[in-house]
Amino acid sequence: MIMRKFFLIMILSTLLAGGLVVAREERGPIVILSDSDFTPANGVVAGSGTPDDPFIIAGWKIDMVDAPYAIHIRGVSRPFVIRDVEVCGARVAAIKIETSKNGRIEGVILRGSPTGLMVTLSRDIWVRRVKFRDCSDAVRALFSKRLHLEEVFIEKCTVGIWFTGTTGSRVLSSYIAADLGVLLELGSNDNLFTGNGFFSRIHVRSEGGNSWDDGQRGNFWRGFSAPDANGDDILDLPYEVFFGELDHFPLGEFSVPRFDLDP
Repeated sequence: MIMRKFFLIMILSTLLAGGLVVAREERGPIVILSDSDFTPANGVVAGSGTPDDPFIIAGWKIDMVDAPYAIHIRGVSRPFVIRDVEVCGARVAAIKIETSKNGRIEGVILRGSPTGLMVTLSRDIWVRRVKFRDCSDAVRALFSKRLHLEEVFIEKCTVGIWFTGTTGSRVLSSYIAADLGVLLELGSNDNLFTGNGFFSRIHVRSEGGNSWDDGQRGNFWRGFSAPDANGDDILDLPYEVFFGELDHFPLGEFSVPRFDLDP
């Protein structure tokens, strides 16, 4: 049994390294509470925990678990990647990253949980090509910094991105369709949002101190229109994001990112 499991892990690691998507195997919750918990028993299929060879948790489907978190990572500093994972329901959050750093979440589907991704007291977490659906809060970040969200797809959620005391973060090229797109509170400042498409009922609520363009390109805001005299898809009038915060270079068009994460 041990040898069979070893060979299955080696095969999966090879396929993932080649960029192929394989059928996900169902399993129970993953709990990693220290660097020493990055083991095959906890869903690690490859990696040694270095920047060039991070621990990889991949190829799993965690469905309707009777646990607060489907994946819970706390108190780790060695680099890790969560890739090609699907979570369909957890009592509190599909994935929780807590007091950790140097993590990547990519090519993941999170749906049907109160919170899709919860990041607490963490830094340097990268989230790319992740789908959130049917969650109360898609992304919930508390007192964290230097989060990087790119090509995130959010739909049928109450709050898309909710930052509390979270700073120095970036949200790029993402599709945000929620009742409230972005909520920034309790000192969430020095965050940059650019290249995103806002299709929410209420786009933003903010306390200020954030940037909505990079000096050349801003975001697409559904319901806002203005002239585009030179046809460069940058509208000629700024968009007031929230009580004086401006997107100086709002986009005239937005292409919704489409990527198939299903095996």
